[in-house]
Amino acid sequence: MNVRRIIGFSIVLAQLGCATLSREECMRGDWYGVGVADGRSGQIGGRVDEHRKACVEYGIIVNHEAYFAGRELGLRDYCQLDNAFRAGLNGEPYRHVCPPAIDGLFAQYHAAAYAVYEVRTELERLDNELSGRERDLYDKKLSDKDRTRIRQDIRELDRNRDRLRDDLYYHERQLDHLRHEASPYH
Repeated sequence: MNVRRIIGFSIVLAQLGCATLSREECMRGDWYGVGVADGRSGQIGGRVDEHRKACVEYGIIVNHEAYFAGRELGLRDYCQLDNAFRAGLNGEPYRHVCPPAIDGLFAQYHAAAYAVYEVRTELERLDNELSGRERDLYDKKLSDKDRTRIRQDIRELDRNRDRLRDDLYYHERQLDHLRHEASPYH
């Protein structure tokens, strides 16, 4: 296989990987349903352009009116304050798609939940690194100098883990406070 064919094949694969909709979804033409799904996941209105690009390859045109009507309905579901907490804890970004009357509060609640997600993710990464360094100590080929360095690394990782646990406790308390604050809105 020559280089041009490999490059061409790679480009096609990259484009397929970036498509927001499959050929079947484009052919189905349920633009209202696609809009609802995008709204429920907090996608920006510009997402329709990505769908248009995905479907133009198949000669299919997006029905913008149906899409945006569906997206509006989906956003009503998405823009519930409880969802700000859920999306943040799941590590989903908030794209400021909610109406101005709720946007600030939604963003605040989402940011508090997202902070918990970030610290939990970092703690998990740190725990994995710590486990790996502890396993390294059992390598019989290590010199005393290497073992000393690994033990120092482990102590530093332990200190970082303790700091992150304190951060997590702080962020979880903030989140609990905001959830309690949000309870009258339910």
